[in-house]
Amino acid sequence: MPIRNIDVFFRELKLTQEARIGVLAETRLGIEGHNWLRQLMLNTRDGEPAAMGGVPLALEAEIVKELHFFQSNNITPIFVFNGLPVARRDGRGFVKDDHRPAYRHAAWEQYWQGHTEQALRGWSTSSPQALADPVPFVMQVLQAHGAEFMRAPYSSWAQLAYMYQHESQPIHAVYSSLEMLMFDVDRVVTSVNHSRATFGWIQRDNLLGKCGITADQVLDMCILAGCDWCPTFPPLLGDIGFSFKSAVDVTRQYRSGFNAIQAMADHPGVRAANYSDSFLRAYCTVKYHIVLRLDGSVGPLNAEFAPNDLHDIIGYRLPTAAYHLLAQGAVQPPILNMLVSGTWLEFSPPDNGESEEYRHLVTQWESDVLRQQCRLLCTSLGTFFSQRKIALQSWFDPQSEVVLHDSKSTKLSVKFSAAGTAAGAKDGGVSVSSVLERSRQLLGAGAGSGCRAAELLAWVLQSLQLVAADGQHTPLGRVLGVGLRALHGSTGPQPAQPLQWAVVTAAVLLDRGLLSGKVWSVAYEDQQRPTGDAKQEQFARAIARIATLVPPGTRRGPWKLAYNRDLLAFCSAARLVQKAVNSSADAACLIGAAGSGAEPASESTQSELLPLLRARRTMPLECATSDATGLLAHALLTDYARSGVGCWGRIQAAAEEGLVNAQQALRDAWSVAGAVRAMAKARGGTNTDIIDACDWAQAAFNEVL
Repeated sequence: MPIRNIDVFFRELKLTQEARIGVLAETRLGIEGHNWLRQLMLNTRDGEPAAMGGVPLALEAEIVKELHFFQSNNITPIFVFNGLPVARRDGRGFVKDDHRPAYRHAAWEQYWQGHTEQALRGWSTSSPQALADPVPFVMQVLQAHGAEFMRAPYSSWAQLAYMYQHESQPIHAVYSSLEMLMFDVDRVVTSVNHSRATFGWIQRDNLLGKCGITADQVLDMCILAGCDWCPTFPPLLGDIGFSFKSAVDVTRQYRSGFNAIQAMADHPGVRAANYSDSFLRAYCTVKYHIVLRLDGSVGPLNAEFAPNDLHDIIGYRLPTAAYHLLAQGAVQPPILNMLVSGTWLEFSPPDNGESEEYRHLVTQWESDVLRQQCRLLCTSLGTFFSQRKIALQSWFDPQSEVVLHDSKSTKLSVKFSAAGTAAGAKDGGVSVSSVLERSRQLLGAGAGSGCRAAELLAWVLQSLQLVAADGQHTPLGRVLGVGLRALHGSTGPQPAQPLQWAVVTAAVLLDRGLLSGKVWSVAYEDQQRPTGDAKQEQFARAIARIATLVPPGTRRGPWKLAYNRDLLAFCSAARLVQKAVNSSADAACLIGAAGSGAEPASESTQSELLPLLRARRTMPLECATSDATGLLAHALLTDYARSGVGCWGRIQAAAEEGLVNAQQALRDAWSVAGAVRAMAKARGGTNTDIIDACDWAQAAFNEVL
């Protein structure tokens, strides 16, 4: 949580000043990524992430608008996002009494009753998406537009403070939330107003003067008020609620937070919470936070005074290369947090994950993929991690755990080429289909192509059980090969990477029996509204599920077509597979970096990481998985089921009002459907409904094609 009630206190004292945006011209502005993203999400706030999955379709346009604003005002933004969470002493994984699933379910009930506006409001306040979830997508957009960004090892506040205070001044000002004041920063930009071309900012000296405190007391005051790393000091919680001024008064009276705690040590709340320990941990978390230094090393602020047990406060130390990969976006926090915390947490998806099919996918399939990753990672990262117990916990059974790794686990190892090259690693140069064809060369005896990107992708395919350890194709891998060849036949020799990964996801879900037109174990209201013949409804559902795997493109305006919870449930399953793809790629990057032996800050290692970074960026982003293309296909096919004739003209206006390239998205969906049909045929008689569905839907798609 933010510093409790500090924003109200600042408004009451009128501490925020306003200036013209031109004052920031020719500056490098360090931007706290999560605070900035929170504002953008408010600008795009609607129920779509909860109703459709993925990030808001308008988010990319908002990011581009922000970048154009900075550029037009001659400001260079440097975005810094949070990395790993600071270790929690209570070990709490899931929030107690999380009411969001119930709110989402109630919103769907409102929608089925025809109350769309009420449903959208309900979805907008109950999104399952954490603010950190869209960050990989945001980084991708920033990179496409040439913006500078990084992930901090832990908190972006500490990283920004280090950069701002460094003598070389990599940034000249900080745009952040008020928590930045805890890190000894003298002034903070707190808001930017595009329409007025102004910005709001805080000067710490004004706060000190009005409160009668010193700069050293600001941190104590903020911790006593309550923040992310420490609860509110119990004696400040009165019958009429909490006021930030009480934290100011106590700090001024006792001169330090610790003195105040000692003076009120007999207070029942202080004793019960062991508050002095919480306070000191929070104090050390801020004073000695871990940052990535300009020379490439990773270490604490105020290193000369840092305690020896900092790992107990921040978290277990990872190899320096891991923090470099994290900073560049090549590795995402979940897999690193799994290593540090010993737990992989699986939270409820947008549809609430009520079906047996989804839960079995978590406990039976995802756990197998994660187990292989853990065995390889823990073997490569040294003795401490090789003995580490790691378990999977899910929201639907938080008291149980699936052990992924412990000291008894069989050790595995994988080796990449000693000297990775960028050969073939340009955009499109290393593809799923080309790597699948060369898997024996990449993974078999005497493997070592020299192309780290190709080796990374090969290992990802192995972790998904598409390729065996010796590079031979598994039965599922052979089926995938059929699908990819069919995709090549319909789209040309170089199908776009997102379409190839859509076929990979389809192959996994087809193998698990989840990609069909059958209703899952939980039936929703939108499955109980007949559109005509029951068989045709099943066909429409199958094709719409396939279309859900295809990225929808860019948002144009409000979404006008119907939402569908069944497609959202399937979208959640697709996202789970894509999340496994990403975590496998993260693991491969970490293993490759661990085996390089070079200093992470050296030019040689940076050049070695480039192929990995390029390959990593071809992976699908599970955070961006949306059922928008599936909804397009469902609207097309349900209308076709009712009328028996092509109907693109009847939904085209509504579709193109919502998406810029709606027709192209449907064309891509039909290409993927052809690949899925080929895979279903290759599997024999187990997926005849997919074949029949594709044959039936051909007439409906002819008008689109």
